[in-house]
Amino acid sequence: MSVPDDPRSRELLEHGRGDLERRFDPALNLVRYHTELGTWHDPRDSLWYALCLLIDGEPRTAERIIRQVIGMQERHESDPHHGNFRWLYEDEIVTDLNAVEFLLEGLVHILQRAAGRLSDETKREIFDCMRLAFEEVDRLDVHWTYTNIYLLDVMNSILGGEILADARIRERGLQRLRGWAEHTRARGCPHEFNSPTYSAVQITALAALGQFAQDADARALALEMEQFLWRHVARHFHPPTLQLAGPHSRAYRHDVTGAAGFLKVVLYRLLGEPRLLAQTPYYSGPGREGDVLVALTEYHCPPDALAMFRQAETREVREAPSREIGVETVTYLTPEFALGTMSYPYGVGDPPEPWPQHNSCILHYVRDREPGYGVLYCRYLMNEGGPFGSAHESGRTAVDRWDLGVFRTAQRRGDAVIAYGALPYLLFPVSSLRLDVRLLGPDAGSEIVVADQPYRQDEPLTVPPGAPVGVADGGVHRAESASADAARPRGADPPLARRQGDGAIHLQLSGPGQGLLGVPNAGGALLQGQRVQRLCAEGGAPRGLRLPGGLPRCPGPDASLRRGGRRPSPHRPRRGSDRPRTGVRSAGRAAAASDTPAALRPVRRR
Repeated sequence: MSVPDDPRSRELLEHGRGDLERRFDPALNLVRYHTELGTWHDPRDSLWYALCLLIDGEPRTAERIIRQVIGMQERHESDPHHGNFRWLYEDEIVTDLNAVEFLLEGLVHILQRAAGRLSDETKREIFDCMRLAFEEVDRLDVHWTYTNIYLLDVMNSILGGEILADARIRERGLQRLRGWAEHTRARGCPHEFNSPTYSAVQITALAALGQFAQDADARALALEMEQFLWRHVARHFHPPTLQLAGPHSRAYRHDVTGAAGFLKVVLYRLLGEPRLLAQTPYYSGPGREGDVLVALTEYHCPPDALAMFRQAETREVREAPSREIGVETVTYLTPEFALGTMSYPYGVGDPPEPWPQHNSCILHYVRDREPGYGVLYCRYLMNEGGPFGSAHESGRTAVDRWDLGVFRTAQRRGDAVIAYGALPYLLFPVSSLRLDVRLLGPDAGSEIVVADQPYRQDEPLTVPPGAPVGVADGGVHRAESASADAARPRGADPPLARRQGDGAIHLQLSGPGQGLLGVPNAGGALLQGQRVQRLCAEGGAPRGLRLPGGLPRCPGPDASLRRGGRRPSPHRPRRGSDRPRTGVRSAGRAAAASDTPAALRPVRRR
């Protein structure tokens, strides 16, 4: 069994093992974690702990853990998700269809790295479990645009097929790898682009193939595409702030705040920069993950990508991850700041299902004070962010806050126009609509001026309709935007600046149904690395910037606030039902046992 012996790998392995050991529950032989919603037992972390125990020569406890996880597999033949797994021990049924890929990943790594330390009986149980799981993987047939799960499928199929000596499974994985590589090369970037969490999943899956695949063609193509993804991520990395600059296809709160997530663990293994794993005052929840897997993986970052990770320079990056629906991204990086926007909401599948986990407009900038960077980003909220605006269904946490609007952007270098509006269809009754511009980490050195009146950050400040709002922080950006002039329902709060419990300043700037730091069809804003200026959309954006397709259309305030409807949501058939499966191919996953609308049901990696 080979274990990397470089200091950073040993450090990550020891940290990861220690964390899993502290959270291990011997009563259930599973690793647990706690959130504000309860205590949960996680089979994915449990398999990584089992691998650590096997590496350390402790097979008895490891085998008990493995059997407990195998016991969470759905074995009822009449179940539509026969062969999949419960996401958490506390779940009664299969609730997240990605569980099959994550648990196959853990089992594949255990067999690849430590099969010689398992009993023959345990290996037979794992083989039987994997064969049944691959039948479910075949039925799910994840769409190639769901990049991280698709590449986990590729890795599991190629390596799992080799372990099981099943040529059909292995060949299926190889054909899918070839198809994904063709699609991705043609676009110049992955569909699930520039994600602080999921880019690391993609790279690590391909690196594992490069490390272990017996098939020479699979190994060579995986190495080529791993380097392709390294270059994609490196083009967006901002060394002065140590942040992955926006825009992001999918991100969680710890990503937005710059906390140590999966990609930062991978980059620490690569770069050895301690600040990548440092605590941030902007976030105190869970985030760091993947230490054991990252420590054991051999990565293959090309020299040109490594140079971009280390050198601060001015550059503009333009990509088109989904030309079919008009998604284009722009990232502008300088030694002082990094500004990123995307032109259209992110979606997965064919036709695309919208997933509101994106960061459509986000600015990172250098600050002299700790933690050395600031963040300004936007969120369009319905019903103050709920329902489904914050609760994370799979991870059982409520710290995330999704962007629930539609938008259009145009950006050239440090200038960008961003217009927001309500969703064109109503998923649920709507009581309020608001655009938040969020400034993380304001302190005595930060300056906010509303209609020439300084905001002292200790109490809410009302923003008169149409009044300019100026923000200065870190010496690198200044903002001027405007509150919405749209009619408000009776009793609605006026736009205001408010300090939240997390220490952030939220500039609540829009009225019902509309906003871009202003109102579609009436106003907009120009966001620059150095400043944000109010502009009149009817008069056109300065320097020739135009919003592709014009401003987003929104239902009027009365329609939004009074006629709220609900889009049908597919449900998982009941056990024993002969109803057909729905929603698997187009969305890359079928609907789980949840009333959450599919468009607002994102899936967390770990």
